[in-house]
Amino acid sequence: MGIILIVEDDLNIRSGLVEIVRNIDEHFDVFETGAAVEALKIAETKVVDAFFFDIQLEDYTGLELAMQIREIDHYKFTPIIFITGDHCSEIEAFKNIHCYEYILKPFTENEVIKVFQDVITHGIVEKKSDPKLGIKEKDFTYVINQGDLIYVEMMNRNLYIKTIHEETDIRNCSLSKLLKQLTNQFIQCHKSFIVNRSYIKKIDKANNLVYVEKKEEPIPIGRKYRDNVLQLLDKTIKDFVD
Repeated sequence: MGIILIVEDDLNIRSGLVEIVRNIDEHFDVFETGAAVEALKIAETKVVDAFFFDIQLEDYTGLELAMQIREIDHYKFTPIIFITGDHCSEIEAFKNIHCYEYILKPFTENEVIKVFQDVITHGIVEKKSDPKLGIKEKDFTYVINQGDLIYVEMMNRNLYIKTIHEETDIRNCSLSKLLKQLTNQFIQCHKSFIVNRSYIKKIDKANNLVYVEKKEEPIPIGRKYRDNVLQLLDKTIKDFVD
């Protein structure tokens, strides 16, 4: 169902949290570590759905770790729960990095259960059911439902975004930066194109072309991306042309 990362340098506390979370929902994959450096490696190689951070670690503070996590585009709004012994001194800092909740030491099992169930209901399930794409342009922020996004094209250093409802041009945003925010439902098929697999109608392997809904002209498949694209799209295309 999702991935939880618990970062706590006290082994007894960490083991207790892991056991509680696994007892709440066995479908979650729970990763654990006592070091911030290792936590960052996990966050970069996995798609974590919620973080539990001790406020004071041996190699970082929990706040420093959280700020680094927030610098990763697809974790800007991922729930972060702090584990702390002081519910006063750090509250303002928590707000600055969009802390979801905090658990005060010493905590009870019921307190952890309540916080975790809130995260599941409002932080993880809602995010997975309707993921959003946020793009900043000067004084504006565009928020787009990823499920509505058909394809993105890079044209003259600007992004052309086509959804089922509208078309939008975004300045000064790279395709690679955008791709980091998107779910694995999207695939880059060309240096200038990202497509949503849900809207693919047909793929022409002979001519290296992809056809998507609401676009008359086909989208090219770049030589660099061809093998990966065909492997992924074989599972999702609605009409296959050799």
